[in-house]
Amino acid sequence: MKEHFRKSQTDSILQNLVNKFRVDPQGFRSYLPEVAQELEQVLPARTKKSYTSELTELERKRSCESLCELLSRKRLSPVEAIQALEYCATLIQDESLPQVIDRKTLLSLLGQVVGTPISKMKKNNKIAVHDGEIAKEMAILRGVYLELTWNDRLVAISIFPNKFKERSRALKLVGIAEDSASDVSERHDAYLAKVY
Repeated sequence: MKEHFRKSQTDSILQNLVNKFRVDPQGFRSYLPEVAQELEQVLPARTKKSYTSELTELERKRSCESLCELLSRKRLSPVEAIQALEYCATLIQDESLPQVIDRKTLLSLLGQVVGTPISKMKKNNKIAVHDGEIAKEMAILRGVYLELTWNDRLVAISIFPNKFKERSRALKLVGIAEDSASDVSERHDAYLAKVY
């Protein structure tokens, strides 16, 4: 049986694909490599550096200092955690997020804003943070997206628990979570034997 789509449905599907590609080109490419290749030809300028910002050296320094000052506090209020996430978003787009800001730090900030640990969530959620017009969406972690205004003010956080948990399942498969060795390839065969 041949499927028939209305033009509005086709346009909506295409726009959703383009948006997903812009948000996470590498993840999109891993699932739909042929479609990603076609989109790269149509959208070359936007796919290489989607949603980047170029800070001046002074802006970069001030953002890093402000973020580190916030994170040095023992406990952040939800407003401070939101502000820290906004600094993180700006610095990620500028490709200058300090290496000390790791996954654990980002999860802690997200948990403080959302009010519960992300790992405990079971259903897809969109948590409104501020009013504003969404100009861009960026993946801050796998399955966790920040929706931002043009000047990186956080409007909402979208959480997809199944996507988020894929990382844990993948790490369990290779065994990195069980071993303190920095090079997982050292015991690669043992991990695979254990899985099978």
